Amino acid sequence: MSPTVIDQLFFIYFYISLSILSIGVIVSRNIIHSAFFLLIFLLHVAAVFLFLNAEFLMAIQIIVYVGGVLALFIFAIMVMNIREELKHRRFVKFAGSGFLVSLLFFTVFYGFVRNIRFETSKPLSSDTNVLGSLLYSYYLLPFEILSLVLLIALIGGILIAKKTPREDR
Repeated sequence: MSPTVIDQLFFIYFYISLSILSIGVIVSRNIIHSAFFLLIFLLHVAAVFLFLNAEFLMAIQIIVYVGGVLALFIFAIMVMNIREELKHRRFVKFAGSGFLVSLLFFTVFYGFVRNIRFETSKPLSSDTNVLGSLLYSYYLLPFEILSLVLLIALIGGILIAKKTPREDR
């Protein structure tokens, strides 16, 4: 088999698996199962980065999203009162209209993407040294501001999820 056929087979596999996993994240009634689908989805996205010769982005995907964000989701799930949340079914009545809107979105998206042709002359090379020097020199202030915003969001999420004791009267 030629490399282009193998590339197309990998693309088809990742397209189908990412689509199924994203639907699994949304449709799953158990929030732990939904987080597990998200874990597998994020690992597949990291594999797509590896397939595109973006090893740095793959490592960042695994470290930041799989390691950090998903662990934070699991922590928030464990802190929340899930049984109380499952009693409220206010968004279920919009499932049909949500499906129609998503079908319309994917139809329009397919219309845009189907005619795209990529130039396959040579693979792009990435230089992480240039990225690191830019991040820690020219973009240092936005990088530090972003870290403070994420820290404030983390503290706010913990305070919101924290149960406050009620005084019995």
